[in-house]
Amino acid sequence: MSLYALVSGGGAPGVTTSALALALGWPSQVIIAECDPAGGDILAGLFGGHLPASTGLLQLAIEAGGSADAATRTLWDQLTDLDSERSRLLLAGISDPRQAAALAPSWPVLAAALAGVTADVIADCGRLEPGSPLAPVLAVCDLAVLVLRPTLRQVSRARARAEMLADMLGGRPRLALLIVGEGAHPAREVSRALDLPVAAVLPEDRKTAATLSDGQGSRRGLAARPLVRAAATAGRGLRERAAGPGAG
Repeated sequence: MSLYALVSGGGAPGVTTSALALALGWPSQVIIAECDPAGGDILAGLFGGHLPASTGLLQLAIEAGGSADAATRTLWDQLTDLDSERSRLLLAGISDPRQAAALAPSWPVLAAALAGVTADVIADCGRLEPGSPLAPVLAVCDLAVLVLRPTLRQVSRARARAEMLADMLGGRPRLALLIVGEGAHPAREVSRALDLPVAAVLPEDRKTAATLSDGQGSRRGLAARPLVRAAATAGRGLRERAAGPGAG
């Protein structure tokens, strides 16, 4: 299966909300992995803290003990079900950014487990910074996805991160854009400015975004809402890009 690493282009484009929407609209079994060193938000956001935080990324690292085989074996035990069919699952992130330093040595093992699992994985990697501990995840991903809004400010911020990602990936074939909402510049202009293809676009849907990010309103009928419907199409675009020539 494939590993998709979602990275912020800078300026809070909504990577976690986009990752959640993609997972809810994904056409096959999928795991959303909260890899952001700044910490995970989904348990406290979408679920309002009503689900236990006893499993997840940190516990997986502890159970793995530096062994990629052990991480692969125990990964499924660390997942939280997001639906009754267990087709959408969550690997909850750290709850305290101070835990990131302790987690850093485990990333090669965790990355290998995420890349080898028998399901698609959407890794929420947050904002890319120089010396990021997530380099092992990016190194093994099938597609790195730079998430941004089509504004001059975000395109300007994304340019340096696109260059950083291209350096980490050894080129641009495994790198694409996910554009969120509307701005002053159409997708083709953003693509041209960053010299990257637009693999997917998500609409501005503040009501659904508020539910996904902060648990506001009812979670019923999410699949029928504009953001999640568009995410199903966006997911197909990402899968096609990951499977295309030069990717993977």
